[in-house]
Amino acid sequence: MTPAHTFRLLALCLGSLLALFTFTGCGSTSTSSHDGQDSIRTLTTSANTNWVLSRWVSADGEKHKIHSPAPTLLIGYQGRISGNAGVNDYVGNVTVYEDVMNWGTHIAATRMAGPPEVLEAENDFFNDLKATKQVTIRSDRLVFTGKKPLRLEFARANP
Repeated sequence: MTPAHTFRLLALCLGSLLALFTFTGCGSTSTSSHDGQDSIRTLTTSANTNWVLSRWVSADGEKHKIHSPAPTLLIGYQGRISGNAGVNDYVGNVTVYEDVMNWGTHIAATRMAGPPEVLEAENDFFNDLKATKQVTIRSDRLVFTGKKPLRLEFARANP
């Protein structure tokens, strides 16, 4: 294992621990629904599935170019999330109360060097992801939404 891989793994582990101590991992059962499927149920049914960002529109209407490699997302137990934003790996946690998602104060990420435009896109991705309030599955896409027109669509990753 190279020193860079060791550092990346260590940073991801430390970030995971930080996220565990920083965020609460409890969800609630929601009584409201959003387009026939509430956020907590969507997060539960989409857990342990790898997703890849396929479409991204910010709240200001900006349609973002998705750099290669595209950001990924994995939803784990009790709303824990992880993935790769293009250069850096990230971890975090999302809770849901009355069908509104709360991302806490931050998403922990490694701090690897990369092209400035990709690192800026990663920052924007984290900010927009944290601004989403609902998630649904539409046509086999995981769709996070917030203040219109904020929308992040993820497609299932190829196994």
